[in-house]
Amino acid sequence: MRLCFISNPNSTHTRRWVDWFIKQGHQVCLIADDLLLYPWSGLTIYRLPERLNTPVLRYLFWVIWTRHIVRDWEPDILHAHRVSSAGWLGSFTGYHPFVVTPWGSDLYQHPYRSWIVKRLAFFVLKQADMITADSEDLRQQAIRFGAVSDNTYLVQWGVDLNLFNPEGNTHLIRNQLGIGDAPVVLSPRGVNTVYNLDIIIKAIPRVRDAIPDVVFVLRDYNTDQAYKQKLLKLIEVLGVARSVRWIERIEPWEYVADLYRMADLVVSVPSSDGTPVSVLEAMACGIPVIVSDLASLREWIKPDENGLLIPVRDATALAEAIIQLLKNPKQQTQFRDLNLQLIREKADHQKEMAKVERLYSRLLTEKVDKNT
Repeated sequence: MRLCFISNPNSTHTRRWVDWFIKQGHQVCLIADDLLLYPWSGLTIYRLPERLNTPVLRYLFWVIWTRHIVRDWEPDILHAHRVSSAGWLGSFTGYHPFVVTPWGSDLYQHPYRSWIVKRLAFFVLKQADMITADSEDLRQQAIRFGAVSDNTYLVQWGVDLNLFNPEGNTHLIRNQLGIGDAPVVLSPRGVNTVYNLDIIIKAIPRVRDAIPDVVFVLRDYNTDQAYKQKLLKLIEVLGVARSVRWIERIEPWEYVADLYRMADLVVSVPSSDGTPVSVLEAMACGIPVIVSDLASLREWIKPDENGLLIPVRDATALAEAIIQLLKNPKQQTQFRDLNLQLIREKADHQKEMAKVERLYSRLLTEKVDKNT
């Protein structure tokens, strides 16, 4: 198949999805709606922001350029990753078959910012011939914004089980960070307000009172610099700097598996979310998780059975959950065993991408049938 994707070229999600189809022998191009920050070979990339990147005005020109690219490339499938930005560009080409994959905030948060953005979300999803979502809750949100139920499918980003598993290095990153055998709590999410890293930091004093040598490792990527400055100030005010380590973007991406393996538990406490791949990756590596009590996360986590759920933005509840889990090795083992089985059954990247390939083929068959 000839496949044209519109997406952020720097996202690991984009790269894993696109690279899978390249490896299967499909012809692929990518229309990038963000500046390309990291090299990516093996496909044609059209870099819209390098031609014009003025806020608001850029979309008027990007739509025109996207139309020309799609017309010249003539893909079998046009697939936009995210309803906002990429979805806007794809929908205004008028090209079909058109597939849209919401990522979470583009339906949970963005449409409520303005009437225009909300109307655009409706327009994009009405134009789509197929929508994929990584949770039932996100699928239902898409339907509320105009997606046709029969055209929406549950598809996980999935986990590469050859890379993310319990077998591997657990000491390399610990040694690099100078934390030895201390208990480690890892936050794998980016530095953005939606992920509530301030709540994690506010939980540290209570956790440290119970477990003095605990270390919190925070990932520094996709960083909102203004928010990070607030976090640094909070760390200073609370006097917890010695308990915090920052780790920047990890290259190559495969080394992220070692980051999970060195942790004793992973916390992911956003205000809204689809199915976070980072949480699934942690589970695949045998690491217990504590997550926000959101509808999409309840599809994966049953409290006290295979993980812990806490109310959104509740630092006290988070601290108590961390203490409970770090002090209960038996519960950690229970969570690990159940999650390893769950990930193999429901979140195998190879199986999920093969599912998408079949869905693409179905769309093409339906297109041929309509034209005959």
